[in-house]
Amino acid sequence: MKWYARYGLLTLGIAGLSMAGIFYAFASAPVVVIVAYRMLMATLLVVPLAFAVRASGGAQTRSRFERADVVASMGSGLLFAIDLTVWAMSLKFTSVASAALFVSMHPIFVALLAWAFLRERPTPLMLAGIALGILGIVIVGAQDLRVSGRALFGDGLALLAALAETGYLLFGRHVRQRIDAPRYASVVYATCAVAVLIAALAGGNSLVISAHDLVWCFALALIATVLGHTLVSQSLGYMPAAVVAVSFLAQPLLASLFALAFLHQALVATTVLGGLVALAGIGIVAYANERSGANPTGKPTAWQSEP
Repeated sequence: MKWYARYGLLTLGIAGLSMAGIFYAFASAPVVVIVAYRMLMATLLVVPLAFAVRASGGAQTRSRFERADVVASMGSGLLFAIDLTVWAMSLKFTSVASAALFVSMHPIFVALLAWAFLRERPTPLMLAGIALGILGIVIVGAQDLRVSGRALFGDGLALLAALAETGYLLFGRHVRQRIDAPRYASVVYATCAVAVLIAALAGGNSLVISAHDLVWCFALALIATVLGHTLVSQSLGYMPAAVVAVSFLAQPLLASLFALAFLHQALVATTVLGGLVALAGIGIVAYANERSGANPTGKPTAWQSEP
């Protein structure tokens, strides 16, 4: 594949992920119902893909899906359900730009959790990146607090979603080292769909939604979930992991531009400044992770292995 095709597909995948906030904003049904339909549709789309990929006979497709792999994938799916639902809820309180920035903090959470529980001491460069990232979110959070307490609450929800995403990625790390992305994604998406569906019913929400909302649910399933996640995940097969990692830094920036274009959410100078500082910190953590030899095999790291 030509270099421009590789980078073009990666860019398309990141752009797909970045459109999620726009699609949620256009939908009017309760968030948990929208997420449930999104993941049900995503499951229906990815299962045939999993069968097609398995029929191709690649190395990972021949690996047996062990019981431990299924359990880990289901755990990943439950955390993915929390991640998607809580982040979608955050959009009701804060801007798309802030929500996209705060949920992108998971590389820093991975580094901190590895330090706390796995005794993986971060390098000085990684510590500098963590400090920058925290400084950036403090700047953005202070600006949102000046706007309203609701905005700061939304930022907190997005941070909670980032924490859930960290756990989801850590759960799925060893599965994706042996199992192809479509099979792994099928279990993750199906578990996520069932969990969110149960939550929607338990909350007394009606599952009857308008055709308008079904269109946006399908857009979330196809563009943000299957297309976005799949293209980014597949990019790890033919591009350096560090390149794919750095590309994730474009997601909050693209989300902000999409929100400006489609939702007319203006970008405040302080938010831009804090966002750039935080993204610099995230980028340094990502670079330090690769440089430290934490990923010597070139396989997806814990925060890159999204389905």
